Amino acid sequence: MNVAYITDSFPPIIDGVSRCVAESAKEYTLGQHGKCIVVTPYVPGRNDLDYPFPVFRFQSVRIPNLEYRFGYPFIPVLSKRFNELGIDIIHVHSPFTAMTVARQLRRSLKIPIVYTQHTKWEFDIGRAVAIPAVRKTLEKFLYNNINAADDVWTVSGKTGEHICNHGFNGEYTVMENGTDFPIAEVNESFMRDINQKYELSDDVPLLLFVGRMMWYKNQGIIIDALEILKKRDFKFKMVFVGDGRDLDDMKKNVQEKNLQDCIFFAGRINNREELRAYYARSDMFVFPSTYDNAPLVIREAAACGCPSLVIRDSSASEILVENQTGFFAEETAESVAESIYESFADTVRYNLVKQNAMDKVYLPWSKVVDNSIQRYAEVCEKYKTKLENKKSKLKFNYKIK
Repeated sequence: MNVAYITDSFPPIIDGVSRCVAESAKEYTLGQHGKCIVVTPYVPGRNDLDYPFPVFRFQSVRIPNLEYRFGYPFIPVLSKRFNELGIDIIHVHSPFTAMTVARQLRRSLKIPIVYTQHTKWEFDIGRAVAIPAVRKTLEKFLYNNINAADDVWTVSGKTGEHICNHGFNGEYTVMENGTDFPIAEVNESFMRDINQKYELSDDVPLLLFVGRMMWYKNQGIIIDALEILKKRDFKFKMVFVGDGRDLDDMKKNVQEKNLQDCIFFAGRINNREELRAYYARSDMFVFPSTYDNAPLVIREAAACGCPSLVIRDSSASEILVENQTGFFAEETAESVAESIYESFADTVRYNLVKQNAMDKVYLPWSKVVDNSIQRYAEVCEKYKTKLENKKSKLKFNYKIK
């Protein structure tokens, strides 16, 4: 089966959606499941030479106040390209330009559309569009796009609940994300560099956050929680990995709280093996975000034997079991601080959660793609039946006349 992934987010833009598409397409191609192509807006500075699959870039402009691009959705040449590749199904990963492109291609090629809901994109619309009436109109248009899909997937159950409460009228299937990290030894050179850079010792826990440096991911709760722990004389070191528009404000906040001796900012790390070493060296992955729906970083941490601390009842907590495969806290600095403190105080429980995270939370992309292929076949068969029934109905009506 041959598939086209259409997305508004793809490298060099780095976020959960872009990584999902890149890893899915790579696994699909290298696993010899069939042909695939990625269709995405043009981004200055792109480099598509290293991908084992073709990438089709269409014209785009930058969206004010966001790192994303708005593409020109009318691309007649794509129908010819899809016919040449024998594309059987379109998998869309965002409801903006990507879904508009997909709906045009479905009309001309008569192939089904699968749509995956990844993020709470209403939040990004709120940042980019100031006029409430315009936001409401745009959201209505986007939910019309989602409702037009032949099959809707969500990355978690709570993500499904979210879209049903905001404008989606149909049924959805939960299809979880995976990780490209293997369960394997990490590069010792990277481990030594991390130890030296932050002057780490085995008797002081290393805490880690990986993600965009945006306040809405609740990094402020982490910093406030660590201030509480420092006042309680709890020894720790914390590393934030990633960049974003709020990075400078976070550094300033750490300095104001006099935490610069135990909280560090590593910036964006593009080398996946180096990033894997950060996870493997860390004792806890602290991720209090309630914005993220199914963060890849939880799976990445699990692959490296690093247990996660998340907010209770958040989407991120859905794949974890409290005190069995992860640690939970309320969405307050006090609760996060207490959870960190108690987790390291109980070494038996900590070691159990650490091992269970690797055994039960880890999910490779190969398994995710296998599940997707099975669902693709069902969607294609259902769509074929729908078209045949439509033709029969039209033929019957014509004879009656």
